Amino acid sequence: MTGVKGLLQEKDHVFLDFDGPVCDVFARLTASEVAERLKHLVGPDLPAEVSASADPFDVLRYAASCGPNAARVVERQFSRLEGEAVAQIHPAPGVAEVLREWHAQGFTVTIVSNNSVDAIRSFLGMHELAEHVRRISARTTSAPAHLKPHSALLDAAVKALGTSPGKCVMVGDSAADVLAARAAGVASIALATTSAKRRALAALGPDALVASLTDLRLAP
Repeated sequence: MTGVKGLLQEKDHVFLDFDGPVCDVFARLTASEVAERLKHLVGPDLPAEVSASADPFDVLRYAASCGPNAARVVERQFSRLEGEAVAQIHPAPGVAEVLREWHAQGFTVTIVSNNSVDAIRSFLGMHELAEHVRRISARTTSAPAHLKPHSALLDAAVKALGTSPGKCVMVGDSAADVLAARAAGVASIALATTSAKRRALAALGPDALVASLTDLRLAP
């Protein structure tokens, strides 16, 4: 893995995951509660693995397998619940300072996230972070197949910026971020706030690994 500051200085565009680096989306309205609410929309006869899951994205993926109508109903409610969730939380420590610095250094910042674009836009506006973010490439449809770890959201961000993958770097705290970056030909910086996550993400071979978002500041 290369040095994080050197890697950043080689790039023009930062792709930043939302849930984790920017905020803890389900800190108050928990992911398990959201998942339970969504399960009620697709009926009682769920597969065991979906019934036991605390991940709302698992429910969305199952709904998509049931057909487009079920997927639309679940995604619409999921998006509404994400909006409810982000209205109850605050930005992650240091994120505002990092975004301001990146903006001042001339980077463009794009939020690249599996969360709904409406919830992200609402949160950024609520906490006066939108002025530091150029674009949002996030969930806008009920089709989950192209969410991370698929490269589609990163590919769309590259295209919208009129740039090349080599000029971009993805910063995220999940395996999906590292894998999506690799699939898109974009460098990756893994954010690991615990030793267990550090081991798991290091095993995926990101281009750099940091323990805190503030490690991504370029100023001394």
